[in-house]
Amino acid sequence: MKGKTIYHVTRVPVTIPLTSGMMPLTVELGVEQIRFSLRWHNLQQHSWRLGDALRQWGIRYYGTEWNGLVPILDERLILWRLGRSREPRIAHFLWGEYGAPKRVEPYHCRGLRVVVSVHCSARRWERVWLRPDGYANADHVVLTSESQRPCVERHVPSERVTTILHGVVTDYFAPPAVREPRAARYRLLLTGNTERDHEFAAQVAAKLPADKFEWRIRTDSGDRKHYQVGGSVTLLPRLSDADLLMEYQQADVLALPMLDSAANNVILESMACGTPVMTNCAGGVPEYVASDCNFVLSNDRNVDEWVEKLLWLERNREVAEQMRPATRAWAERFDWKIIAEQYRAMYRDVLGRG
Repeated sequence: MKGKTIYHVTRVPVTIPLTSGMMPLTVELGVEQIRFSLRWHNLQQHSWRLGDALRQWGIRYYGTEWNGLVPILDERLILWRLGRSREPRIAHFLWGEYGAPKRVEPYHCRGLRVVVSVHCSARRWERVWLRPDGYANADHVVLTSESQRPCVERHVPSERVTTILHGVVTDYFAPPAVREPRAARYRLLLTGNTERDHEFAAQVAAKLPADKFEWRIRTDSGDRKHYQVGGSVTLLPRLSDADLLMEYQQADVLALPMLDSAANNVILESMACGTPVMTNCAGGVPEYVASDCNFVLSNDRNVDEWVEKLLWLERNREVAEQMRPATRAWAERFDWKIIAEQYRAMYRDVLGRG
């Protein structure tokens, strides 16, 4: 990698903390970051009609429902930022769903190879990727789960596809110096929106005795409708980074039913804090969650299975508590320092093709 230049092209993060997502990878690799903003979103603050028209144009042009680039304009600005060089370089579009070039030839003319990361889970692939243009023309495609591979390899030869699992900042997401005293009620945590099965979680929560469980849930307003206030559920407000870290550290179990999954920050962050995860075997979950120090249930959406398991854990609290060191040890293999080495190897391979 010495002497080679790598650029990470990514949208401007709005609410994602620097410890989450792929931001730490950029820092760990020490590469230059080129950011683009969601211009349609900015315009929409002044005119919803004009903002939506700009967004729909981008969707039609790039062929992805989640596109964030303005056709022609943003790519010209990105190319200008990248400049020209005789030295082989890489432009890595970290969020391919939001920004990936329609044509790679202008990048090749500037001595660049184009790498695109994709994060969308397989369940939503056809809806998000309206056309494969956003990744099929890239020199290399990076997956965050093997569950995405069948979708990608319909359009990209396998030798141009690599799976690199997501990472976590284990220096920040770490077990607490002191765990709070054992609470009267067993403390569960669920946070996030993407691919969470909130409807199923609400059915499970309705069957948990309120005097024995507190299921602390943080999600957007659209999903809050599934939960009746009271009972075993406590709906949390928007959390600061410090408050979220505390929730991970003090929960007995992260209870996270999923519809599908590729990479999942919440799962990694919880495990890094030593808190075991209880989830179902959806998508890439088996690649990220070790069943010997977490709880991986069937994918059948069986409410009684979840309720029985949680009741058993509440009666046998020492089980999850004793798993905490092993859960943390498992999560350490996803430290971004380790994952970054896999990216370096991938970059060397792409640059070596000439």
